Amino acid sequence: MNLLQKLGLRNSYPKKLRKTDVLVIDILSQNAKSPTKEEQLRFHYLYKLMMLDYSARNLFIKAQITKSDGQCMEDQILPDDEDSADDDFFNTDEDCNENVRFQESHIHPMDIHMAVFHCANDFLKQYLFSKLSTCQFGLPLLVPNPCTGEVEFPLWALRQIKKSWQHNQQSETGSTVKYNSKEMFNTPVPIVSFIRLGSSVTSKSQILNNVISKKKHSVFFHRHCRGSTEHCLLMDGVVEIAWYCPGGKDDVFDDCVAFMNLHGDASKHPKQLTFLQQVSTVNVALLSENPLDEEARKTSETLSKSPVPFICLFAGKEKVARGKNPTKVRLGAKNRNEAELTDEIISAIKHCVSTNEKTSSLKTYLEAARDQQFRVDEDNEACRQGKGMAQTLLCLLKEEKVSRLKEKFLPLQGELWHSWCRKDKEQYRLESKAKRSIEQQLSDIRAQKLSIRHQQIQKASPINDLIRSFLECLASPEHSQDAKLYMLQWLRIYLDELLTDTLTDLQEKYHSVWTELRKKQKNKDDFNHLQEDLNKISEDLNSTTFGFQHFMREIGQVYEAVQTVPEKLKDRRHHIDNLPAIGAEMLISGYPLELMDGDTAHVPLVWIEAVLEKLKKKTGNKRVFVLSVLGVQSSGKSTLLNTMFGLQFTVSAGRCTRGAFMQLVRVDEEVREQLQYDYVLVVDTEGLRSPELSTKTTLCHDNELATLIIGIGDMTLINIMGENPSEMQDILQICVQAFLRMKSVKIKPSCIFVHQNVAESSANDKNMEGRRRLQERLDEMTQIAAKEEHCDSTGFSDVIQFDVESQVFYFKNLLEGDPPMAPPNPSYSQNVQDLKTKLLSIAQWQRDFKAPTLSELKLRIHDLWNALLGENFVFSFRNTLEIMVYSKLEESYGQWRWKLRKHALEVQKTLHNQIMSKKIQDVNQSELNKDFDKVYNPLKTEIEKYFKEQKYPELLIKWKVGIEKRFEVLNKDLIAETVDQCKVLISLKQSQADLDNRKLEYEAQLLSMSKALASTLKEQMLTDEKVRQEFDKLWVEWVAKVSSEKPPEKDADIKSAVDNILLQTFSTIADNSNQIANKKTHFKFNKTKHIDQSWKQWARSTWNKFTHKEPPLETIGTELTKRIFTKVSEYIDEKQEEKMGFNENFIHQILDQIKSEISESEKSLQYIQFTVQYRFEISVHLCTSAITRFEKMHAAFMRANDPLTYLKSKRDQYLDIFKNFCEGASSITFFVDFLCKQLEPLIQQEAYDKVFIGIIGEMKSNNKMFNGNRSNLENHILKQLAEKKDFDLYMEYINHPKEYFAKFISEQVEEFCRDRKKISGMLNEKQTDLIECILNLSKTVTTAVMEKKGKASMWLDEFCREINIGLSRDDLKNIEREDIADLGFLKDMMAKSLREMLENVKKENSRKPQFDLKMFSKDPAVQLGLIFEGCWEQCPFCKAVCTNTVADHPDDHSVQFHRPEALAGWHYLFSGEFSIDFCTSSVISDGSFIPAEKSLFQSVPFKKYKDAGPPYNKWKITGDNSAKNYWKWFIHTFRSQLEGRFKLKFVGKGTIPNDWKTITEADVMEELG
Repeated sequence: MNLLQKLGLRNSYPKKLRKTDVLVIDILSQNAKSPTKEEQLRFHYLYKLMMLDYSARNLFIKAQITKSDGQCMEDQILPDDEDSADDDFFNTDEDCNENVRFQESHIHPMDIHMAVFHCANDFLKQYLFSKLSTCQFGLPLLVPNPCTGEVEFPLWALRQIKKSWQHNQQSETGSTVKYNSKEMFNTPVPIVSFIRLGSSVTSKSQILNNVISKKKHSVFFHRHCRGSTEHCLLMDGVVEIAWYCPGGKDDVFDDCVAFMNLHGDASKHPKQLTFLQQVSTVNVALLSENPLDEEARKTSETLSKSPVPFICLFAGKEKVARGKNPTKVRLGAKNRNEAELTDEIISAIKHCVSTNEKTSSLKTYLEAARDQQFRVDEDNEACRQGKGMAQTLLCLLKEEKVSRLKEKFLPLQGELWHSWCRKDKEQYRLESKAKRSIEQQLSDIRAQKLSIRHQQIQKASPINDLIRSFLECLASPEHSQDAKLYMLQWLRIYLDELLTDTLTDLQEKYHSVWTELRKKQKNKDDFNHLQEDLNKISEDLNSTTFGFQHFMREIGQVYEAVQTVPEKLKDRRHHIDNLPAIGAEMLISGYPLELMDGDTAHVPLVWIEAVLEKLKKKTGNKRVFVLSVLGVQSSGKSTLLNTMFGLQFTVSAGRCTRGAFMQLVRVDEEVREQLQYDYVLVVDTEGLRSPELSTKTTLCHDNELATLIIGIGDMTLINIMGENPSEMQDILQICVQAFLRMKSVKIKPSCIFVHQNVAESSANDKNMEGRRRLQERLDEMTQIAAKEEHCDSTGFSDVIQFDVESQVFYFKNLLEGDPPMAPPNPSYSQNVQDLKTKLLSIAQWQRDFKAPTLSELKLRIHDLWNALLGENFVFSFRNTLEIMVYSKLEESYGQWRWKLRKHALEVQKTLHNQIMSKKIQDVNQSELNKDFDKVYNPLKTEIEKYFKEQKYPELLIKWKVGIEKRFEVLNKDLIAETVDQCKVLISLKQSQADLDNRKLEYEAQLLSMSKALASTLKEQMLTDEKVRQEFDKLWVEWVAKVSSEKPPEKDADIKSAVDNILLQTFSTIADNSNQIANKKTHFKFNKTKHIDQSWKQWARSTWNKFTHKEPPLETIGTELTKRIFTKVSEYIDEKQEEKMGFNENFIHQILDQIKSEISESEKSLQYIQFTVQYRFEISVHLCTSAITRFEKMHAAFMRANDPLTYLKSKRDQYLDIFKNFCEGASSITFFVDFLCKQLEPLIQQEAYDKVFIGIIGEMKSNNKMFNGNRSNLENHILKQLAEKKDFDLYMEYINHPKEYFAKFISEQVEEFCRDRKKISGMLNEKQTDLIECILNLSKTVTTAVMEKKGKASMWLDEFCREINIGLSRDDLKNIEREDIADLGFLKDMMAKSLREMLENVKKENSRKPQFDLKMFSKDPAVQLGLIFEGCWEQCPFCKAVCTNTVADHPDDHSVQFHRPEALAGWHYLFSGEFSIDFCTSSVISDGSFIPAEKSLFQSVPFKKYKDAGPPYNKWKITGDNSAKNYWKWFIHTFRSQLEGRFKLKFVGKGTIPNDWKTITEADVMEELG
């Protein structure tokens, strides 16, 4: 226990150290420096062993040297002058040396080895044994317990040991070389046991090593090994085993031989000795040079008399006489030539083995171990449970022939799965067919895929006993996790036992036929016959291969099938939904999971995504560094990964890995922050350039695999065996093309090149030359690949960040010598460590590196695979994560934009009030900028914070500059808009100065006359009716007086002005005056009269009729007319809102607008020209129809600008004032009454304007239609259209989306305002707030004026200066001279009057059935629409609207989901059949189209649609099969209306697919969300 304490293993004993504790990325992974403390030794031992560094068994820490008195001292070299002349350098007598040094014994390396063994659990032991076996070390076979002495037989750890060798097999035809690769558990071989009797200076283990290894590799540790000491605590009594395996050339033994080595004096370990005698073919004993004790002597006699051949080595004898019995050999070992002695021992062993045919296997050892009552590790409860579960599965498998196992038990991954994969790829690689459209083909394929899934479900119903039992074993809570892991290992063992012989026979047949095939290449008949045989054997091999990955693949298929057909297997749905959790648990437990099916070269995307989602739930959304590897077949990819991370990817000669597998490695928490990720996901792949595939298939398959693996990986190891130029050419071409594709879709992977088996890799000048050649090849391959991918790149560094000095590694050979007995090369392990350090520190040297989260990885795999299904990867790639991130960004930008626009509206309102109250006469630009900066700068900071702290900053960065620029431009535009509005308002106010003065003058006259009359009447106590009559007389008198003083007004002749402008504009039209005079009441588009019928138009029209391509001219003309009507009406509405008088420019602008609309329409339609008569007639109609509206507008303007008219509108107010005068009202009462009547409309307008902003804010925040981006709003529009089912509305939306959006927003605002209770509450709240503010202001002003002893004029000055609701001080001149003595009473009266006003307003609000939106200064719908402004360009194929939120964006137009081309009237040439294809499908097909802009017979391939020029070349259409069911439902629902509108039919290639007809309204509503 003291030893365990020193090594830091006290808490791990016994068997508590797990495999997951070892397979972890920790501080050693980054820098494996030599240990400095004893507790570090076990970490270094395990790490070096994992890295196949056989120096792991020589680890020790050099002990301190001390003086004889115990004082620690340093080794010193004394100066010459301090050397004593009397010292005798050659005197070694201890008595003459006073300063004898003592060296404290360090921990023996084998004690570290065995301590780890005793602390490791069974799975870690099994893992360690596999690494020890690879290092060509002896494996513990019998191990005494250090505490109890009980001997353990670690059979579980030994079960998986597999050895390969070649031997000569004699037959009647001669000698042939036979290749064997077998698990040693069931492989009987001769056993040669080495023991020692007594103690000896001669090393038995060293002699044994010389026998086994010509290179003198220390298979067994001996006293001369580095780090050895006299005392080893844990090795005494341990029996180790190693196998000698011949390689077929210059071998020591002709066949496999096992060697057992008992450490210590054999006579002291009788149980172990008995075991060895029971299993051995030959016993070899080293006798001590010292006399043997009694027990040792008896043992030697027993061995010599045993029938088992016996070889005795006498350590104390140089020569020994040979005995008469050739199986009882005596050899002297003292002072012998090592090579000579070794040869004699080998010769003796060979002879003895040949005379004794006894062989044993691990299975035999088990019987002997039980005879000796050794403890067997497989007897533990969890192992027995796992074995029982595996045997249950094996019994089911044995019921069927080996060749039919897959067919019976794994039905979902047979031909059905292969067919589904073919159909899935076919779905993305469609060809134009004479009688079938793309969508019809897609519909057929979808139906076929669904049918295959149904067949899979049918085959899987009920789930067969094997898969059901397998799932129950893994999912059952009754079994421990260890029991489940044991079950998986037992299952692998049993499957190997079941299939090995059959697979071996098939492999031999394959090799034989392949060899024969190569000889018969010139004989075509024989060649074809042999090729058929080879294909048949290959199929048999595939059907016979049966492993854990096939179980998991079947589980994945069950899951995918049920997800596709959810109504099936409902009774087992819960269990099936938990299947991905099993896959996730396998990854966490360290098992590889198949990413790409090696048989079909297909990624089961639904299954993989579900597993990753479960993994995310189990571990959290952790960051994962994805490391992938690429290389040609058998170049050592899996070995490299296994060595680097201690993994167990399949390794063997030939095509070992098929498809791609991923394995998870945990990063220790101590280094996570430094490395910047939580896990490493290692992806191993099958080799490129497989001879098993045809040349064309190989190229396509390898390109797809490389693109997927490079795209998935944050780092890709490109593994090259040696520096073979042709091999490099192949792999570089594939990889460079993949990197170019990644650059094109803005994925930024990285790579490191690894050259394996490079001789003299330490020669620096050679490495420099190699790097230079590699750089040249990469640049050359880049230029070639760039031409194929149609992009501009002149060098590899243009494609990715790459440094040839630091990202190219040269590895020495993996093995020191020839296999199978060669140990791993320590230089290879060091090379791997250097590479590992580089890889793990990627965050330190890779610019902008950020490991993806599991969620991001899931999306990355999804996007890459879907793009790869299409033939053109770059064309088909759709970055789902990027779309999500951008959508969220636009949503956030909408919030920022509204906050800034809201501030602008508030500032504009404030300035409006100040201008109207004459507080400002000009706009101070710098002050305005500062005002906006108060909101702009915090929002700018918020934007910067968003880009820094939001998820995915590496994706967001590409839009950062654009967003900041847009926001800056928006800020400037809003400031400019504010300035312009203020200037217009100031100009208007200045122009009205005279009018305002006259109003005041007339008002003063009226008030003076009212006061004078009231003073004579107030004593008469008149009734209200009498007062009214008196006021009427006064009013008539006053009006007459004012009218006599007014200058005469001249009426505007708007009709004459319009007629004159029309006559001048259309002077070339014959009889224009009569046509204008006799205009018709209604205007209707006439195709014959209003469309040009020139020869060119006639030719085009004739061609269109012939090809059934004639556009619906009547519809086009009618829509244009409707659009012009709308535009002109909106223009007149705008002028009316400005409350301006008539100006002839209005008519000119209307005419320009009509002309512009017609020109734009002609430009887009190309071959349609509208006649001058059309423009004339529509202009006459619209201009003359507008006369009435302009007359009303002008009259309103005149009234508004006539002082008398203005005062007449306030007649009732003046009547109330007169009544008050007559009743003897005081000056204060009159003052307050007059002021409050001025305040009331201003308060009402101010409240409305605040509610106006509140409405927009409320709808933007709380209405689900408006709280997202424009795409979200569009979904709600589509929902409403689906509910209304109005075809005309659909056409309006499809053809004029911008106008329809505005209309929809306006309707929603109106609907919001119909909520009388809500709007009333908002108004009451704002009015209450305003009146409370005015009350407080009244109190403050009154107090201030009282302190200054001011009068009414001062009070009004102070009041008007502080209030900001547009109240002008000039409007109160007529009350400023009132005698206000009691300001306190004035304050009270103001409070009373304002509260009465508030109550009256609330009552009035409650009585209103609905609110007049015209009360708002600006239209809320328009302002709300500005938040969703952007690009409104429509796809030329399907009329989908560009989703970019910048109106004039420089990049290509794009939209996430396109529509069927039928919506834009596309159809097939020479037919009247609609095209129902989606343009996203068309652009990856081999079809073509004829743009209207091209000549009549010039077609353009869809794949090169940009060659058609504008507008096609301004669009980026991603080629995939992403489409919404909404438009499929629409076409089926409105089929007849579409046919009527476009005069085309849904027949032939335009026939609506059957699956479109099954889509319901509920389905599309759910799709829209």
